[in-house]
Amino acid sequence: MRFLLSFILIFLSLGALPSCKRIEAKLRRLAEQSGVTPKPPPPKPEEPALTPEEQAIEKKLQETALVEAAAPPTEAPAAPALEINKSSVVSVLGYHDFRDRGGSPMLIAAPKFRAQMQAIKDSKIPVISLSDMMAWKRGEKNIPEESIVITMDDGWEGVYTYAYPILKEFGFPFTVYLYKKYVNIGGRSMSWDQIKEMMQHGCEVGSHSVSHESLKKKPKNAKSDADVQQWILSELKDSREFLEQNLHVKVPSFAYPYGNFDDAIMETGLQIGYESMVTVNGQKVTWDTPNGKLGRYIVHGDNDINFKLATSFRGRGDVGSNKFLVADAKNDKGEQLIQLKPKPDATITERRPMIEADLKKLGTIVPESIKLRIGGLGTVPVDYDPATMVVRFQFPYKLRREDCAVSLSFQRAAAQPVEVVSWHFKIDLAAAYLPAQ
Repeated sequence: MRFLLSFILIFLSLGALPSCKRIEAKLRRLAEQSGVTPKPPPPKPEEPALTPEEQAIEKKLQETALVEAAAPPTEAPAAPALEINKSSVVSVLGYHDFRDRGGSPMLIAAPKFRAQMQAIKDSKIPVISLSDMMAWKRGEKNIPEESIVITMDDGWEGVYTYAYPILKEFGFPFTVYLYKKYVNIGGRSMSWDQIKEMMQHGCEVGSHSVSHESLKKKPKNAKSDADVQQWILSELKDSREFLEQNLHVKVPSFAYPYGNFDDAIMETGLQIGYESMVTVNGQKVTWDTPNGKLGRYIVHGDNDINFKLATSFRGRGDVGSNKFLVADAKNDKGEQLIQLKPKPDATITERRPMIEADLKKLGTIVPESIKLRIGGLGTVPVDYDPATMVVRFQFPYKLRREDCAVSLSFQRAAAQPVEVVSWHFKIDLAAAYLPAQ
C-alpha cells in the first residue's frame, strides 16, 4: 500500500495523471494518512546571465526582426505599361460577290481580286482581322501604323468559290457579314459547311440583319413608331442570335444594309451588345472613330477608284501607283539594293536609334522625293547626303514600345513612279532599361 501511494505521488508530481482537483486532493489525503510526503517537482534550470556582448547581439537581433516584420514583401518590378499607338490608321475594304470573269459594281472577277490582293501583299501593308482592330480600339494591343481589314457582305457562294482560296493562299484574315434569310438556303447562298470551313482559315462572322432591308425604311406592316422600333430591334438582335446559335461563336459586329442608319439605330445596336458597326462611307478608321460609324471602302468590280483610295495612306500614293521594294531586294549582280539600319526584323536595345538607308546602289535619286515615315510619328524630316546617298533620321525621344515600323519612299527620276521600301525592327525594352555594364 505504501509503495502504491508513493508511486501515485510520484506521478502527481510529474503531472502524469489527469488534473481533476477532487481526485488529486483525495490521493494527497491518503498519502498524508500513510505518512508519505510528496516530493516537490525539480526546479527549472536557470538561464545563465548574458554577458554585455551577448546582450548587444540579442538587442540587435530583436530590432532586425521588428524591421523585417514591418517591411512590405519585395515585389518583382512591374512590366512597362502598354503604350497604345493612337496614330495608327486602318482601311476597311468591302466586297460583295465574285465570279470567274466579268464585273459590275457589286461583282468582281477573280483575276482582278487576285491582282488587288497581290498588290497589297507586295506593298507590305499588313492585313489584320477585324477583331484585332477592335482590340486596338479597346486599348488591349497595338496594330501596325497602317493596315487593312477585308470584309464581304451578304453571303454569296462566290465568296467561298473564288475569294476564299485567294485569301487562304495569301494568309489574309477576313470577315463575312451574313443576313439570316440568305444563309444555307441553296441557290447562290453559302452553306453552313462552307462558312464553317472558312472559319477554320481566318474567317470571322458578322451580322447583316435578318431581311437585308434598309433599317431606315418603314416596314409595310408597321402601324406605329413602336412597331418600327420593334422591327429594327428584331433585325439587329434576331440575326445575331441566329448566327451565334448555328456557328457557336460570338458575333460582335454588324454591317448596316445599304449603309443606311441614323443615330437611334446605331445606339440600339450598341446597347444590345454589338461592339462594332460598319458603314459604306469611304473613310479610314482611326483611334477616335466611333465604333458605331466605322467607315468602309466598297470595292467595285468595274473600276478601281475606291480600291486606290482605300490603299492610299497619308500621301504616299495607292498600291497601284507605287512600286514596292522588298527590304532585301537585290540588283542583277546579286547586290543588296538598299542597306538599312537598324536591319529589318532586328532586335536592338538602343531606345533612340538612328535610322539610316544607303541608296547608292540605286544609281540616281531625286532628293526632293525622299520621304521617311515612322510609326507613331508620321512623316519626319531627314538628313540626306547627296555625296554618299545616305538618308538619316535620329529619334528625338526614347521609344517606349517594342515594335517600330519604317517606310521610305523616293523617285529615281522625275518621270518614274514613286518607290517604297518598308521594314520594321524591335526594341528589347527589358534590356534597354538595364544599367549599362
